[in-house]
Amino acid sequence: MFDFTVRARSGHWVLQDAEAGDLGAYETRDEALAAASDWVRLIDMPWPVLVCDDEGEWAQTLVEPSRPH
Repeated sequence: MFDFTVRARSGHWVLQDAEAGDLGAYETRDEALAAASDWVRLIDMPWPVLVCDDEGEWAQTLVEPSRPH
């Protein structure tokens, strides 16, 4: 199953999966969460994502699956 984390690292945001490791680096937090939304489409249900900002503060957000265009 997917265990996602979005972390601020060296001026960008990294989407990580607990098993697969880094899935991509993005310029903004919103871009990283959008990428998580694309992955969540495989599960087809909302999924929690942990977010760690550049100051080390943690938060949790719920990501909805993206819809095909």
